[in-house]
Amino acid sequence: MNRITETFKSMMPNRTDQQDIKYFKILMYSFIGIILITFVAGAITFLMSLRGAEDTLVPEVRGQELVDALVELQRRELYPLIEARFDSDPATRGSILDQSPAAGSVVKAGQRVQLVVSQGAIVDRVDDFVGRPVEEVRDELQALFATFDALLRIANVTYVFHQSDPGTIVEQDPAPGVDLSGPTDLNLIVSRGARDEPIRASSYVGLQYTEALQRIGRVGVPFEFRLIDPAPGRTPGVVQRQQPTAGSELEAGEALVFELVPPQNVPDGLVFGIFRHELPRYPVSVELNLDVISPTGERRRLTTMLHPGGTVTVPYLEEIGSTLVLSRYATELTRSVAEPVDLD
Repeated sequence: MNRITETFKSMMPNRTDQQDIKYFKILMYSFIGIILITFVAGAITFLMSLRGAEDTLVPEVRGQELVDALVELQRRELYPLIEARFDSDPATRGSILDQSPAAGSVVKAGQRVQLVVSQGAIVDRVDDFVGRPVEEVRDELQALFATFDALLRIANVTYVFHQSDPGTIVEQDPAPGVDLSGPTDLNLIVSRGARDEPIRASSYVGLQYTEALQRIGRVGVPFEFRLIDPAPGRTPGVVQRQQPTAGSELEAGEALVFELVPPQNVPDGLVFGIFRHELPRYPVSVELNLDVISPTGERRRLTTMLHPGGTVTVPYLEEIGSTLVLSRYATELTRSVAEPVDLD
């Protein structure tokens, strides 16, 4: 034991050491001390990292205002990652719509919580539509609310004679600038143009229904084909009567009605019928196309017509199971399967 003590003492700096040896011992022991301190500090840091952050509970912040939600997360030592998006309800502006992780999840302190914050409705007040084409406004609103619930929808459209171009909005209710707090009906008064010279009905009696359809489709007035029972003197497939009669003055929006006996002896695999669909009234006649898609997928144009809306009726003779597609310009309006008409 004494030898160990003597050896240790000899290794330590003492007065009997020469000056250079004394400095060497001090430098060596200082270096060893630095290494020991670094090792101890590293070990403590390593042990603390193994312990990790404390667990915390994710709070429910949906429906809260953004500031309140941030304070709540801060209390739990959680950090927000914010995403903004529009919502269908204007009242949600600035509040939390969704969060991830969900409320009640147990996570480590310091984790990020994704918050979806409402920017409010994409439209929050009524725009000024006066002077604009009603169809343009209709398409615009449909595009705006394609993803969200419609806060503003066209409800009633009244057409009046006016000096503005046909189809132009001349009045609106609600007025421009009114705030939207929920779904709102937009009522419009639309110009049908200034009064023009009256339209007189041409004669269609005695025409094959295909020829009558082609002619009336160019006029731009409403029309309707009605089927009547076969009888002596009535030629199938030919217009037997029309109302109003040829030469009569047509009132605004009045339809020409054609009475037609269905073709007889329809070939096997074909069907005669009347395509029928109800459209909204347009301020001016628009171009409507009726296409036929055969059971094999072949598509062709059955007819093109100028039509002001309302009841659309088109007679056809097509393959059983064919699909009839009505479109306005490039927008499909409806489709139906070719089937025979019940005359009873």
